[in-house]
Amino acid sequence: MPVGIDQKVEIWKNKLLDLGKRNRLINYRETKRSTLSIKTPEIFELWESFVENDNPLEFPYYREPQEETDVEYDIDNGFLTSSDVTTNQNVKELQRTLRNLRNKAKMAIEEQGINILYLAFGFLKWSEANYSTEQMVSPLLLVPVSLTVESISSPFVLQMTDDEIVVNPALKYKMENDFGLTFPEFDEDLGLQNYLNAVQKAVKNNNWTVASEVGLSLFAFLKINMYSDLDRSKENLVSNPIVRTIAGDASAAQHIPEELNDYDFDKKLKPVDVFQVVDADSSQQEAILCAKKGISFVLQGPPGTGKSQTITNIIAECLADGKKVLFVSEKMAALDVVHKRLTSAGLDDFCLVLHSHKANKKAVLEQLRKSLSLAHNKAQLSNEAYMKLETLYQDKEKLNQYAEQIFETVSPLNMTIYQVNGILAVLDDYPDVIFSIPDIRSTSVEQYHRYLYVLNAFKNTIGKMSEDFDGNPWRGSIVSAVTNELRHDVNARFPAFASNLSRWASQANDIFSSVWKIYRIWSTDWIKDPVAEGNRLIEAIEDALKNYGIYEPVSPKSNVDAEDFVSLEEKVVSIEDIENPKPLWL
Repeated sequence: MPVGIDQKVEIWKNKLLDLGKRNRLINYRETKRSTLSIKTPEIFELWESFVENDNPLEFPYYREPQEETDVEYDIDNGFLTSSDVTTNQNVKELQRTLRNLRNKAKMAIEEQGINILYLAFGFLKWSEANYSTEQMVSPLLLVPVSLTVESISSPFVLQMTDDEIVVNPALKYKMENDFGLTFPEFDEDLGLQNYLNAVQKAVKNNNWTVASEVGLSLFAFLKINMYSDLDRSKENLVSNPIVRTIAGDASAAQHIPEELNDYDFDKKLKPVDVFQVVDADSSQQEAILCAKKGISFVLQGPPGTGKSQTITNIIAECLADGKKVLFVSEKMAALDVVHKRLTSAGLDDFCLVLHSHKANKKAVLEQLRKSLSLAHNKAQLSNEAYMKLETLYQDKEKLNQYAEQIFETVSPLNMTIYQVNGILAVLDDYPDVIFSIPDIRSTSVEQYHRYLYVLNAFKNTIGKMSEDFDGNPWRGSIVSAVTNELRHDVNARFPAFASNLSRWASQANDIFSSVWKIYRIWSTDWIKDPVAEGNRLIEAIEDALKNYGIYEPVSPKSNVDAEDFVSLEEKVVSIEDIENPKPLWL
């Protein structure tokens, strides 16, 4: 047993126990909105009518006068309904107090599923020491009640609930531990009078008194029950590995088995073996698996992250495995969410609801009867259901194979199809550039990185170019570096080359002008004799080229027909639209 766990349990117990003067169960003090003292009917008459005969108690209520009437009207109380109930407050204040009590009791039921509204019968007036002048008042018997009102113009009605009548647990514990007094157990058959007399007899040596009074207020004492559980079951608690882990004993912590780490659910789980009733992602699947294997864990997450879905699936899987599940929560809303999900999945017949204020003895017994009757019914999946599960399994396998293929590392670049598609997706908006890479299938990782480096260098170089890059004389040059030798060759040969360029340009312009004039004359006679006119045009062009010494005769083409000239004409692009001949630069 680890050192310090006993002290931890004592700390837990002290946090649960509230026996101070701020606890209304120990030091009952009347307040304006949280307590109400009932003066009439007197205590024993009210007990007989309200508790034994189960007659509701209707309070007088206040309403503003709207017209003249013979009914007695009080300035403070307004119009009064006929009621035998009187309290320590006027009717107007009574309505506010009852409304406050009802709202707080309703909130406790909605949030925690517990009733904290009680009608206290009998009060013990006592002091902590004989010499103390401060007298404290504590309720004795607590009768669970509920406050209802039909409408704003209706009176408040007080009714008993199906919960048990209890002796003040906090006072009973304090009396036993601080004063050694054992309070008698309450027996409904003996009645209220006998119980109050028994309490008076038990405290007579302390000079304390029992007051026959009735008060309505809010009392919360569930933590005292938890304290009693810790006190009675301490040995079992300190030996429990979960409790020891919470107390700080790391050696008692249960570790997740190695085979469950990185568990491949797609390969190892078939649909026919899964009994989850709501959607679950991968992290939720891991939690469900741990729960099925009996591993203790903490599932943490902010609201809306699927904790209730996971709990629902855990319960469904455990039910399918023949296990029992106790689901506990401090807030009733969390229990309701899970119960609604189970109900939607058709599993509400397997749920015993204990958290709701409606879960009284009668309702619990009815749920047990219904569950026991279902135990005689046997359920079996149909062949159609098995076929659907098999179809689901085959579809799942196809998806798994697809995932394996796109995430499989491919040599020699050691990249997956998924990674490559991601790189290409980034470039989707860029224009395509067609180029070839020799033996691309054998491109190594080093070559790939080299290509990337060269492309980045090219990109950076292009980025430094000015806007007149396309018209730059050096565009397309393959000169890698300007050396002194290159400068010498350019300076030596460029003057002769420039002179030849000028001469060639002049000759080209003259040739173009001559051909143009011939074509203008020839085009008018084309329709008369296209073959003869075509041959004449060819001869004219040859003569023009011979004059400049740039034509060498070739074997003449025989059988020139109209189709050849039609083909020639099609290659001329709108030449008739040219009004003035333009220079032709070679």
